[in-house]
Amino acid sequence: MYASDPLAVTALPSWRDRLLHLLLPAPCLACGTPLPSARAAAAPTLGLCLPCRAQLRPLPASACAICCLPLSGGGAVALPPGWPCQACRDERPSFERLLALWSYEEPLTAVVRALKFRRLDYLGRHLGEALAARFAAQLGAIDLVVPVPLHWRRRLRRGYNQAERMATPLARELGLPVVPLLRRTRSTPPQSLLGRAARVANLRRAFQVSDPARLRGRHLLLVDDVATTGATLEAAAAVLRAAGAAAVTAVTAGRTLSH
Repeated sequence: MYASDPLAVTALPSWRDRLLHLLLPAPCLACGTPLPSARAAAAPTLGLCLPCRAQLRPLPASACAICCLPLSGGGAVALPPGWPCQACRDERPSFERLLALWSYEEPLTAVVRALKFRRLDYLGRHLGEALAARFAAQLGAIDLVVPVPLHWRRRLRRGYNQAERMATPLARELGLPVVPLLRRTRSTPPQSLLGRAARVANLRRAFQVSDPARLRGRHLLLVDDVATTGATLEAAAAVLRAAGAAAVTAVTAGRTLSH
């Protein structure tokens, strides 16, 4: 397991997780190995066995301080802290910075798919607590936690918004309120099916702020499950800033390191 693994301090399983494990012993989401009983104090988190958890890959140390993508020409070149990539220097994103736990690859992809498409919503709590364990010290200036919304039709089909499932435990650990300030104004094709240019076009006028007075002058924490090209976070942050937010920091469990 990586040295600064935030899962190492995740809380003990809830009574619901214990009951589910008792009735339906679960396999590891990545490799299928049977998982230990959730009654054990060292119960696995994220639905992964210990060997698969050890495969979760942190972002590279030499990464852009704003968008988290690897810096070209990093290697042996000593780069100062807070160094932005060329793309972020050319066109600053609407968010101050993106914080992400792991590279979006297996086994994290198996966890996110299970959260979004297999109704394993308790994984949102695991991810939210892991985010809090890793980044709480960097989020002292945050005022409100805002989940990226789903369109109501997609939320109805899924049964919940995975970003909200992550934002709620994260906000609780930070001692902050979760405020659904954004709403999705139109249904759009899934971003995973589109290229970068199409993702940007897909999200034009897709978000609207529901209560501008609530966010004016506030530093917001925008929560989503994964950042691929960053188009969703950029569109949501731009709307929040236009409505009067003083700053927006984005946080996700996964970050795709190549487009």
